[in-house]
Amino acid sequence: SFNEMAEHVQLVFDARRELVAWASHDLRTPIAAMRAMLEALEDGLAEPGHYLPALQEQVDALAVLVDDLFELATIDARTLSLELVDADVSELVAACVRGLSAEAAARRVDLSAAPAAAQARCAPEKVERVLYNLVSNALRHTPADGSVAVRVERDAAEVTVVVEDTGEGIDHEAERRMFERFWRGERSRSTPGAGLGLAIARGIVELHGGRIWAESRPEGGARVSFTLPRR
Repeated sequence: SFNEMAEHVQLVFDARRELVAWASHDLRTPIAAMRAMLEALEDGLAEPGHYLPALQEQVDALAVLVDDLFELATIDARTLSLELVDADVSELVAACVRGLSAEAAARRVDLSAAPAAAQARCAPEKVERVLYNLVSNALRHTPADGSVAVRVERDAAEVTVVVEDTGEGIDHEAERRMFERFWRGERSRSTPGAGLGLAIARGIVELHGGRIWAESRPEGGARVSFTLPRR
């Protein structure tokens, strides 16, 4: 038991070091770009309107990273407020699919949802955040001409949402660790961001009293599922 505890503590320290490294990189990159553009403007090498769109993009990237770090901190501290209501999860899924349809089309990935009315006791805006994180992650890891499908299942006690893709799949370590705070798999290191979206998704689901897990699909790709209590 002591050895297992020591191994777990070491994993936590390693993961935190990885977070600091990736967050620092993701902070330095837009800041360096903004500094270069501002210096060019000061030296009269470009017109202000030329760099305004690029500056806005860099500011938006910084804002997303800071918001993710803050939200993860509130989840860890158990201070995230949830206003629970009875909501139809299929409507939340449909809204998420509509919101990401343009990105899916740009990536030439077929994004679909299987509607099934299912009432769950949840905070709708937070569940939408979970769905957005999971579906956008699936889109990033699905090649062109692939597909991402979202379906809703229910039983007497809970509602289950399943996100399936035909992408590169996940290995055993990813199945075990992909929702850990501050962990990034080898396949995710080439993508931008500090890898906080899945950790935030797990935190929100667990605050609802639900579960979240991932597994490889026998036919290829990955399947990520999470549950919410019905009442």
